[in-house]
Amino acid sequence: MNFNFNIPLPHIVLPLAISFFTFQQIAFLVDCYKRIDVKDLEGNRDSIFARNFKIDFLDYCLFVSFFPQLIAGPIVHHKEMMPQFKVLFQNNAMQWDKISKGVFIFSIGFFKKVCIADNFAKWANNGFSVVEKGGFLNIFESWATSLSYTFQLYFDFSGYCDMAMGLGLLFGILLPINFNSPYQSLNIADFWRRWHITLGRFLKDYLYIPLGGNRGSKLLTLRNLFIVAFLSGIWHGAGWGFVIWGILHGLAICAHRLYGYALESFNIRANAFLQSRFYKVLCWIVTFNFLNMTWVFFRAENLQGALNLLQGMFGIVWVELPAKIAPMLLANIEMLIYLVLAFVLVLFFSSSVQKLDSFKPSLKQAVLTGILFYAALVSLAIMPYTEFIYFNF
Repeated sequence: MNFNFNIPLPHIVLPLAISFFTFQQIAFLVDCYKRIDVKDLEGNRDSIFARNFKIDFLDYCLFVSFFPQLIAGPIVHHKEMMPQFKVLFQNNAMQWDKISKGVFIFSIGFFKKVCIADNFAKWANNGFSVVEKGGFLNIFESWATSLSYTFQLYFDFSGYCDMAMGLGLLFGILLPINFNSPYQSLNIADFWRRWHITLGRFLKDYLYIPLGGNRGSKLLTLRNLFIVAFLSGIWHGAGWGFVIWGILHGLAICAHRLYGYALESFNIRANAFLQSRFYKVLCWIVTFNFLNMTWVFFRAENLQGALNLLQGMFGIVWVELPAKIAPMLLANIEMLIYLVLAFVLVLFFSSSVQKLDSFKPSLKQAVLTGILFYAALVSLAIMPYTEFIYFNF
């Protein structure tokens, strides 16, 4: 008997951002099954979900194909979107206030992505390309590489969220907030309340709470928190780097919860030291450096590359520094300037969503918006193309 086991594997091209619209439709199906939206629409008995809970197919198609947030979020619920579409269809007048806000925040996001994130990308890619091939960097180069990716990811995803919200406003639709200055967080739990907010909401509603949430014992609560964080890592990708990233975040969230339990048991939450500025700065340093180091596993294409970079960051593998540090720093003055400005922007400036809330059309705002949009267009024309990071997930 001659069996031929050389079966050709099909080269399947998967749709872009399949996980995002899959999550969105999971939420749609679960909400429909539980019929929770009738009570959530606050007595709007004329909505499509209140009419005997029958869903019009065209309404469904509109919900799942609304393109501004389709590729990388935010992950929306139909209870957030369908009432807005209904109002939009009933009122055919141009909503100039929303259009002006949409252009404003879209330009901010466009500038973040092209002028800031893509510049950090070239330094991050250069450093990671060395360690992924088995090489090592000195301590300055290692930290510059990790910080460059940390800020590339921040401004890339923040820029996308702003652009998605801006596109939605151009159509008269307000999308939920998905990003809220996460690098200002003082602990890992607060970070996850600020980073990819709608993904966290999805995992909470459809995974954490069904697992039992915090309704059981403290041990079961820790188990549920770890499972959610671990699976969020798996969701981003099937590589070992994502697995380790999810495990580290799961352990960090559990450690933070245990720390909270300890404070409660000793009844010292109101301690003056815990309210001091020194303690808050210390919390930020610990949180930010944890995020910076775990992003290394998130970014590296192989596990050895991540370990090589971390060894360089902590001097475990010592790479001899140039004979003169000053010329090396001068050669990378642009990167140093970008890093300093990035820290200032993420720590001391209000978020673009806060700026949008206080936005009022004026000549000054129009000029600022025009400058940001023009600068992003010029950068887009002269710099190599760099796709949005979250398009990969």
